[in-house]
Amino acid sequence: MEVSEIIAWCREKGVELDRVIILSNVPAECEDKIVYDVLDAVLGMRKCKVLDRHSDKTQRQQFLLIETASKVSEMAIPAELGEPEVGTWYTQFIHVAAEAPKQNSEDEFQTKLMSFLQAEGKSLSDIPSLASPAPVLNTKLVDAINSLVQMCHVASSEERAGYRKLRPFSGFIPTPHGEDEYEVWVEQTTQILEEWQCSDNVKKQRLVECLRGPAADIVRFEKTGNPSATFNDYLSALESAFGTTEDAADLMLKFWSTPSPDAANS
Repeated sequence: MEVSEIIAWCREKGVELDRVIILSNVPAECEDKIVYDVLDAVLGMRKCKVLDRHSDKTQRQQFLLIETASKVSEMAIPAELGEPEVGTWYTQFIHVAAEAPKQNSEDEFQTKLMSFLQAEGKSLSDIPSLASPAPVLNTKLVDAINSLVQMCHVASSEERAGYRKLRPFSGFIPTPHGEDEYEVWVEQTTQILEEWQCSDNVKKQRLVECLRGPAADIVRFEKTGNPSATFNDYLSALESAFGTTEDAADLMLKFWSTPSPDAANS
């Protein structure tokens, strides 16, 4: 039995380490009276007590926790003892120096672990076979993910670098406070969008963000009817809805100013 197991066992039974002997290889059917007789015959121990028993892995032999009246450090205890009728028993004992003065958190955990293992019929040697192997980290996959994140970060930074918020436009008449008339707004907006060094999707997003009311509805309808529309398509749709139209007088003037085919041939 390992020293840590002995310490945990003694603490569980509330006995001093310097007054304990562990007997191993004791037959399971061996009674306490026979144990006392052997200890008295070999060691002259008249005052001792069997505090507890634990079976080994074979379930045929046992470990016995023996409390002694005298300190084991003052006794001459052989490594083996027993009689022909009961076979050979092995002795174990530890010095008080093997135990820390105070029980720290590690000792407390070890005590609880030993109690659990004993209740399950296991020992510390069984732990490696019960533990699951630690997962292997795929470093190549981690590196690839890091590279992808860095690329996305750089791309996002480049798209934000030239971003300047567009002025709002709704298309309401009269023009609301804080907005420009369409002709002024579209000229500024077109110039800004063409200057931006970013993707078409970003330009469309910025354009949609500045639109309100009817203007936003026009672009939304354009997007629904043409999912692959570019920002220029959005501007064309707005131009069709809000661009300057010629009144009747302008059309009449243009008609009279245009030479007729007959006049051109004469």
